[in-house]
This record gives sequence, C-alpha cells and structure tokens, in this order.
Amino acid sequence: MYYFSLILRLKRFYTSHTTAADMTWHHEHIKEDGVMRHPSDSEAWKNFNESHSFFADEPRNVRLGLCTDGFQPFIQSGRKYSSWPVIVTPYNLPSGMCMKEAYMFLTVIVPGPNNPKHKIDVYLQPLIKELTLLWETSVEAFDISKKQNFQSRAV
Repeated sequence: MYYFSLILRLKRFYTSHTTAADMTWHHEHIKEDGVMRHPSDSEAWKNFNESHSFFADEPRNVRLGLCTDGFQPFIQSGRKYSSWPVIVTPYNLPSGMCMKEAYMFLTVIVPGPNNPKHKIDVYLQPLIKELTLLWETSVEAFDISKKQNFQSRAV
C-alpha cells in the first residue's frame, strides 16, 4: 500500500495564488433555486451547514469526496494483478475545476493481486486518521489570498 498525505496537499491549495481564492467559491457563488450545478447547491449541503455550524462558519473549511475503483493493468499478459487507487476531490472549488484531474488527489494505492474489498478499512486507516484530525482538531494553514493564518478543517 502507498499513502500520500492529504493535509499537506490541502494546505498547498491555500498557499497558491492560483487556487486560494477559488477555495471559498462554494460559499460565495449565487445559487439558483431548483437548479443543482454543484454539490453546494444540494439539500444535503444545506442540512450539513445547519447541523454543523462550527464547520460552515469558516468558508475555507474543505468538503471532500472520495472514490475508488480497481483495475487490472496487465490483463493481456495473463498475469493476475490489480491496483486500487483511492482518489479524494475537494468540492470547495468551482464546478469547472473540482472534477479536473489537477485537483483530484491520488491518496492511497492498494496493489493487488486481489480485490481489497474485505479489508478496505485497513488500507484506509492512514486517510481516516488524517480526516479525523482535520474534523476534530483542525490544522493551521496560511491563506495567501487573505494573507492570514486560519484553522483548517475538512469533512
């Protein structure tokens, strides 16, 4: 298994002039009633904001999506081998950015030869540890667009 730290990459978003201002887009954009163009337009997002106001009060807190799927890179060679990447995507970014490859984080790679579905929790432990830290404690980050430090959380 290979693990690539999530916290360092999230902090890097705020130290870049290119992405720092876009990380609060989800809080600032105008929502059209009845039209969902981004996860921040959903009822689930609104309900989460109401239930966790301590998180929603800081627009720089990061909301993440997680996905995984396995594939067999050498299927034609006859060797049985698989790879299971785990990708984390920040949904703070505008819809034109959040699904671009540059903003998707390859966080865990679980090498084969077998499907890890029965032990996926074991492989996700380092990621879960970082997410727990980001939710319960927060980490200090510097926002270059506002030129100030803040306590960053993620969910």
